[in-house]
Amino acid sequence: MAYNTTPFHGKAARVEKNNVAMEYTDGWSLEVRLDMSDVSRQGQSWKEGIPGLAGWSGNFSGSFVAGNTEQKAFFDNLITAAPGVKLTDVKFLLDSATNAFVGNLFITGFSINPTMGDKTGFTINFDGDGALVLTDAA
Repeated sequence: MAYNTTPFHGKAARVEKNNVAMEYTDGWSLEVRLDMSDVSRQGQSWKEGIPGLAGWSGNFSGSFVAGNTEQKAFFDNLITAAPGVKLTDVKFLLDSATNAFVGNLFITGFSINPTMGDKTGFTINFDGDGALVLTDAA
């Protein structure tokens, strides 16, 4: 199967760990960036740069359900006596056919937001470790 030829719908996008889609999420975000070094010098009219290392980071959020096995694995990763353990085989699904971004990551932050008039929400921030790969269902 090839990549999609029509836009993905956000309602199908999920976070998956160990091939199990996490329940009760409401969105995720990825940012891929490239470090640049400035090699500009006197006499130039325009800046000049050379590329460095690529990296990625992001976050995902949802309704806090500590009894959900996949959610709890992410929470426990940071709220343990030994935080900083790399999570492997994390997928950011674009649809139910497993078109996804795949990579390893470190949890760098976790916030929870209970409000009196609404459900309790959470946000998890992370930094990628190594390459981020776009896969298709083939």
